[in-house]
Amino acid sequence: MEGRFFTSTEAAEITQCSRRQLQYWREQEIVVPTVNTTGKGRNVYYSVTDLLALTLMEYLLSVGLSFEVCQSALNFLRAVDPKLFELPLHGKTEKRFMLWQSAGEETLRCTEFDEQKAITAIQAGRAIVPIQIEALGKRPEKRLQLVSSPS
Repeated sequence: MEGRFFTSTEAAEITQCSRRQLQYWREQEIVVPTVNTTGKGRNVYYSVTDLLALTLMEYLLSVGLSFEVCQSALNFLRAVDPKLFELPLHGKTEKRFMLWQSAGEETLRCTEFDEQKAITAIQAGRAIVPIQIEALGKRPEKRLQLVSSPS
């Protein structure tokens, strides 16, 4: 899968996002395709790194988070380590993060995983969403195998 590029249709199938979502995220500059970002349709290609960012967005949206929280988490992770979404492809990474709601706050914020903070938040009935980059990296790999295999 590494080194390959994927059309919008393929990226949508692999990440389980709609083509409209991909287009919107491209327009909003959330996940911009790596190749030919000005093209339409088949001229737009996504890299494996792009697929991992799309998978993260899909995962966070699927647990019921707002678009703004998902975008904020993606931006945080990119700022922490710009190559973070490449790590699952280049060996094991034990980097773990979490979205959590601290005392007195209404919104979730992203931080490196802290077991004690997570336990405290859960015990207090506050939200926590784990983010394990390596596990997310396996999702598009499995889906690619399903999409690529003949029926």
